[in-house]
Amino acid sequence: MRRSFHIIWLCLLIFQATGQQVFQFSQYFFNKYEVNPAYGGMERSLSAFVTYRDQYSAFPGNPRTFQANMDIPLYRWNGAAGVSLQNTNTGLLRESTVKASYNQVFGTSIGFFSVGGRVGLQFLQIDGSAITTPEGDYEGGINHNDPQLNTNVYSGINPVWEAGIFFYNASLEAGINVTHVPSHTSKFGQGTFSRTPFASLFAQYKRQVNEQWLLMPSSIVKLDQAVWQMDLAILAQWEENFTAGLGWRGIGKNAADAAIFYVGTNIGKKYRLLYSYDLGISPLARQHQGSHEITLQYNLQKLFGLGLPPKIIYNPRDL
Repeated sequence: MRRSFHIIWLCLLIFQATGQQVFQFSQYFFNKYEVNPAYGGMERSLSAFVTYRDQYSAFPGNPRTFQANMDIPLYRWNGAAGVSLQNTNTGLLRESTVKASYNQVFGTSIGFFSVGGRVGLQFLQIDGSAITTPEGDYEGGINHNDPQLNTNVYSGINPVWEAGIFFYNASLEAGINVTHVPSHTSKFGQGTFSRTPFASLFAQYKRQVNEQWLLMPSSIVKLDQAVWQMDLAILAQWEENFTAGLGWRGIGKNAADAAIFYVGTNIGKKYRLLYSYDLGISPLARQHQGSHEITLQYNLQKLFGLGLPPKIIYNPRDL
């Protein structure tokens, strides 16, 4: 099966294929800056995330993604800036991306609105030497000297860009993000690599049940010109420390992909850790052992200036 998967994967890439174009994360509600560049600075201090995702574990050539980002509010200019790095290995394909962002924040009577963008470069590589049988003559007249399937290493560099709008207040967060508008095509080895327009819509509501418990239902809709997919999740947080929840990816009979389980905790005052497991429910689940994702967040917990106000409880005795 491994041999067939590698050969078919490379054949499709050399000619034409469509598939998962963006990095997929189950913890979209946790690392919101990765979802939307306009979220930069909303954590009110220097904030950094590191995520590792093992998608469709134990499946030959399964996607494995490492992602890291950092954003910081620029209070003097009522904005924020950030950088992000991603690396994904899928079969014979390796994708590495470097991006930088800036967003401007506007305060209103109902909350904060932010508009931002992110640009960068994506580095692509296919290692033909990893093909099990790229060349050779075999008994029975089988000839594997295919000019398309060889041991060369193909590489390419593509520009990437996105833009987003985000709204934030004490109980509601929502945003829209679009990427690759307009679409573009670039040379990649003996073929071409195309990026089509893609959009995501995110929303999260925070409900304080009592002094100990906070409920946070979240949703994200991802869509391009051909298909759309929705993720739903609900998390419960106890005393701003321990977190647990359930999620679902895919609405509809043919779109359901996974049931998701979340658990997390604070580590001291500056770190938060979240783990999720995707239990596959599509026909593909027979071939893998689920997906694992773990994220570590660091927040400096220090204000650098004026702009986005800190969380303050005002005392009338000091007015």
